[in-house]
Amino acid sequence: MAVCALCAAHTAWASAAERQALRSAVDALLSQPPLTGARASVEVVSLDDGSVIYSRAADDQLNPASNTKLVTAAAALLRLGPEFRFTTDLLADRAPDGHGRVGTLYVKGRGDPTFNTERLYGLAADLWHRGIRQVGEIVLDDTYFDAEKWGPGWEQETSDKAYAAPVGALSLNHNAVAIYVSPGTRPGQRARVELEPDADCFVLQNNVTTVREDARRKLRPHTFADGDRTRVAIDGRLPARSESVVVYRRVTHPAMYFGQTLRLALKQRGIHVGPRVKLGAAPASSALVASYDSDELSDVVRDMNKASSNFIAEMLVKTLGAELKGAPGTWPKGIEVTQELLGELGIPRGSYQLRNGSGLNDTNRFSAHQMITLLMAVWKRFPVAADFVSSLGIAARDGTMRLRMEGTDAAGRLRAKTGTLDKVTALSGFVQSVGGERFAFSVLVNDWSGRSGPVVSSVDRLGGILASAGASEKEILAAQAPVELSPAELRARVVTYASMAQARDKKNLAFLRSALRSERDPVVRVAVADALVRSDPEQGGGALLEAMPPSAELFAKLRAVGRELSLPVPAVSPLLDMAVDGSAEALARLFVLAPLARGPQHDEPLEALLSKGLADVADASPEELVSALRAAPAVQAQAAVELAAIGLIAAESDPARSELARLLKEARGADAAQAQTWLAVLERRERAPAAGTEVAQGPAPHEGPQKVGASESQPAAAAGAGAPPSGPALPHPATPITATTLSPVASAAAAALSPAQAAVNASYGPAEPDWPVTVIPNPAWLPPRANGPTSSGPAAAPAGRAAPATQPQPQQACSAEVSRCPSLRDSRPGG
Repeated sequence: MAVCALCAAHTAWASAAERQALRSAVDALLSQPPLTGARASVEVVSLDDGSVIYSRAADDQLNPASNTKLVTAAAALLRLGPEFRFTTDLLADRAPDGHGRVGTLYVKGRGDPTFNTERLYGLAADLWHRGIRQVGEIVLDDTYFDAEKWGPGWEQETSDKAYAAPVGALSLNHNAVAIYVSPGTRPGQRARVELEPDADCFVLQNNVTTVREDARRKLRPHTFADGDRTRVAIDGRLPARSESVVVYRRVTHPAMYFGQTLRLALKQRGIHVGPRVKLGAAPASSALVASYDSDELSDVVRDMNKASSNFIAEMLVKTLGAELKGAPGTWPKGIEVTQELLGELGIPRGSYQLRNGSGLNDTNRFSAHQMITLLMAVWKRFPVAADFVSSLGIAARDGTMRLRMEGTDAAGRLRAKTGTLDKVTALSGFVQSVGGERFAFSVLVNDWSGRSGPVVSSVDRLGGILASAGASEKEILAAQAPVELSPAELRARVVTYASMAQARDKKNLAFLRSALRSERDPVVRVAVADALVRSDPEQGGGALLEAMPPSAELFAKLRAVGRELSLPVPAVSPLLDMAVDGSAEALARLFVLAPLARGPQHDEPLEALLSKGLADVADASPEELVSALRAAPAVQAQAAVELAAIGLIAAESDPARSELARLLKEARGADAAQAQTWLAVLERRERAPAAGTEVAQGPAPHEGPQKVGASESQPAAAAGAGAPPSGPALPHPATPITATTLSPVASAAAAALSPAQAAVNASYGPAEPDWPVTVIPNPAWLPPRANGPTSSGPAAAPAGRAAPATQPQPQQACSAEVSRCPSLRDSRPGG
């Protein structure tokens, strides 16, 4: 008895100590950048004993973004039941005659969000086997919902991407159309564009041009309403002999999309169909031909939460209204049903703001405590708990959590719903720690300044902290500590991952994701991330952006090993692919590498790759390129412009007539002087700054003294680290930058560059369809040394040297307000 009591006392003491350590770790995370400058509502509760483990501003009302879908999922499962199915009826004005003819075929929809083209073709086959051979006309009955296609808050959304699709009682393929683009046979030809499904409800406008084989693609598809049809317009460029590309855009008339695709399916099955497809209500006297049911609601909710589908969420809200308040289903009716349920679960009406079911845009307000109340209530309701929990994304495994928390204890242990909007990130769900304790948690973060990547990384670190509860501090530190491999082992691993990068084989993805979790050498992690992104480019380049910080050190070491082994240039090609699509994070990393390509030990392969790629960026995304140039240090920006000029000339294009040159010529105000300097470099002509004029220089948040491998050139930005802030005017060469001209440029600029920040910068580039951020902790990013730069701001002037009386203000492309730079949004609405 005494031994048992002693064991129990020891367990309780250990649990208390572990919880205090957990609180301290979360406190430390929330008390450092970038979360110190944001509004955060956080709560963590033990599912084992119900105690509150951590709480900070837990009652603050914040925008939960797509965490709103947790509310919608709970309402649907608890009010409709996991076994609920959506039914679509086909009716006729009369029974088929002896020749299988019907005059009017009615299609009555009841809000099935899962209907797709495959099921529609199966329906057509079923009608054939039921004896129908001829249909006079098709009438679409979508009166189960009202006529509103976009919910409250959607008026703030201007995108025509698939995540912003309208809703309707008759809907198909999530009300999105697939646009397939294939190159022509030679440069200059029009590309081939096809729609799937290719129904008569579309008008296609193709302005895509085939470009040279080694160019990079950039496609800009858009959809517009054209009466009861959808106009699909797509322009851009696609390299010759490249693979076909598929992108998705929303349709504008859901019912006609369904009806015209049904007509196409019937015709292809051999059923003659008249030309008329129209809207109308099915009369009570019509005869039922067949009914078609969807999958169970539990599967629908799983699809909604895993992929963070705004479309399914809003369809569920209207279905709740129609089923429980009577047809037609409307947003007010569905929200009323949801609010009644929240009151039963302990969240009183008036303590929150709920206007739609998806969480899109600036409409809803909840607190972390209210999210925890919801999670705990559903967890305790056995009939729906399993379906609710299984609908959440699994960290580093699937859904919108697939590329998050790689390399942490949270991988495979944490299930959560993500939320992402402009200056909004949210994560709420469940996790079982390595010590065995289960937690419900909610983290809502709004209104930070700067980029979103570091904030999302911090939220994911919190998930990792919760998952590691119960492990010893020694084990945690050992798992996170970087490991520098021996030269022989480093070369062996770099060769392995470089070969996988060149293979671009999706069969390697499982191995590469496992390697990204286990590899601890920062240089090797860049090689792994490069191979991972090349093997699955459609999932975006977040893994590479996270593994490769915006400094030259890791790349230079990796490049040194690669040159020794005669390997291709690593990482740059995926970064260029992202940059062509306008990724500011990718451009920032490419600009860091630009001086290496033009440095004393001229890296010709790197120069060739960067010059061609930046020329493609200048052609495909000139506005984003100019914005990134304004935000970059002067040395990097000038080298990047020089490389773009070399690439344009190599492509037999006149730099002076490029879109980049046009934008630089149009610059006005404070940006004009710097733009004219870049224009002179782009046009490869001499232009000295006017006397007393200071060259505008963007902020250098990632720059600082750098070290590179012995076989690589020293980055120009590191030259003259101890130089005073004043110096010779920056030269503007009429010829390509050489080591001789680059060194004084670096000396003059290095003193003005800001030191490196401790906060991790990360982002993600949405692929088609849009997908979430990749967050992979990189052991290379350790707290700065005592004699190094800190994260609090620019380093103080060294002793014995007076600080300059005045400091020129950096010229930035845009402020912290995203509205100032709409082309560089680093988040997508929805998941």
